[in-house]
Amino acid sequence: MPLWLIHHSPKILTDEDKHTLAQGITDLYTAAGLPAFYVRIHFHEMPMSDTFIGGKPHPKSVDLTIYHLARVMTTDEQKKRFLDAVDAILNPVFEPKGIDWEYFVQELPRDLWKINGLVPPEARSEGEKEWVRLGRAAKF
Repeated sequence: MPLWLIHHSPKILTDEDKHTLAQGITDLYTAAGLPAFYVRIHFHEMPMSDTFIGGKPHPKSVDLTIYHLARVMTTDEQKKRFLDAVDAILNPVFEPKGIDWEYFVQELPRDLWKINGLVPPEARSEGEKEWVRLGRAAKF
């Protein structure tokens, strides 16, 4: 599971922007071999009265929290590649709108993770490849 929580100021992201971001994010992970259904993205529009930067309301901000369970980056090169790929997805949507954004990635142990009550197969295993093929969690 990559889980992306995207908190944003009101009315700065259109439905088209959200679809563009969701597709780019999903493509990032499926290119690495993850099943598309692992990728979860939640957009949360935050009222102006709930969004502050430097103690002041901010009309154009996005904060992203990215949780990883399915894979862990083990080298600086992997981390740089991932961050560069994230920037390539976000920049074209956020920069033209003058949005200020910040994100961080948290990697968690996968031994406390289940999908539909099932423990996901190990990374790059035949079981995971089968889940990719099926497009859903399944018992073996």
